[in-house]
Amino acid sequence: MINNKKTIDKTTKVIHWTARILGSVSGAFWVLALTLSTIMESKLGVKPTPEAKLEGTILGCLVAIVVIGVIIAWFREGIGGFLTTLGAIALCIFSYISAGHNKIFAVLISGIPFLIAGILSLISWWRLKRL
Repeated sequence: MINNKKTIDKTTKVIHWTARILGSVSGAFWVLALTLSTIMESKLGVKPTPEAKLEGTILGCLVAIVVIGVIIAWFREGIGGFLTTLGAIALCIFSYISAGHNKIFAVLISGIPFLIAGILSLISWWRLKRL
């Protein structure tokens, strides 16, 4: 006879760790990319236009919200998953609006990994709560 409790527990662990790894890798990528972009602009003496400055500020704030959500999800999956999901939706909308020609690609690269991580965190939290 198969013990279903172990199967459910193992599935929950896989979902849990997939959300953590995907969110952490995506967050590290965006933090590194934004940090290096800021450093390079300051070293090269590039003066951004007011529109570019506003766009960079909004992007930085949205990435900060999502990364904070991922960090919180390591300790409290429900709250962190909810914050990550909301921030990812906002990041998807922002990237779609601000992208030039490749709108779908911008959404796939910027918001979708966080959206998947947030939803997986919420699923894992719900499954653990149900057990």
